[in-house]
Amino acid sequence: MESLRDLGLSSYEDRAYRGLLGLGSGTAADVAAESGVPKGRIYDALGGLESRGLVRVQADREPKRYAPVEPGVAVDRLVEGKRRELERRIETYESGKATLVDRLADAETTADRFWTAAVGADDALELLFERVDAAAASVVVVATEVSSQFEVDREGPVLLDRLLAAIRRGVDVSVLLSPSMFAAARAAVDDERAALTVAQAPFELRVTDDVYGNFYLIDGEEVCLEVSDPLAPDRLFAMLYLRDRGFATRVRDGFDDAWRAAEVVDDL
Repeated sequence: MESLRDLGLSSYEDRAYRGLLGLGSGTAADVAAESGVPKGRIYDALGGLESRGLVRVQADREPKRYAPVEPGVAVDRLVEGKRRELERRIETYESGKATLVDRLADAETTADRFWTAAVGADDALELLFERVDAAAASVVVVATEVSSQFEVDREGPVLLDRLLAAIRRGVDVSVLLSPSMFAAARAAVDDERAALTVAQAPFELRVTDDVYGNFYLIDGEEVCLEVSDPLAPDRLFAMLYLRDRGFATRVRDGFDDAWRAAEVVDDL
């Protein structure tokens, strides 16, 4: 910060306060002469300083005399005022957030087709977590293999926490794993968290050998599909994101067949 204007003072208020620091104390006329604030504006400037607690006023004599509070006190009071102002703004934003989301959702359409790709493990996982966080109704997770760039010990618990947060929002979560993927995921999650997860509703976990690849179905309309590096199949090359109801329906139908035949996991 270079001046008190950064903390909300007007130019005249800033100049008047600095003028008072030079004077020690003085009348409005003294402050105007010292600071260069026009006489027609000096009372407004001093009134603004007084309302913020930045000057002390000796009102038992005419004309009134003013003295500045110490610079440390002045800055602390201005910062505190800014903090309260920002808190009020945040409260206003928070209280209006749901209404704004509803209004934007009214204009949203999902009939169009759209796709994109996030290349690289970090960007791919960021895209996946974003879509899981945005889920409103359901999340399907199908995982049969682990990329060498997807460290189950690190990313596994993070994905699990995102899924639990979705469940708390009322999202249905279904997870279908291969036996090897189930073993790797189970080893990465502590017993307490594993038991808590299985006890959550609506969370379901099943194991099967009858699926291939890793994909995620969001709200029955979006598919996140992991793409392996063709020259290094154990490496994650990209995450392909598709918003296409027709394709999502095909994916859902294939998942449902495998899901019905899979082994239910209800005790870890």
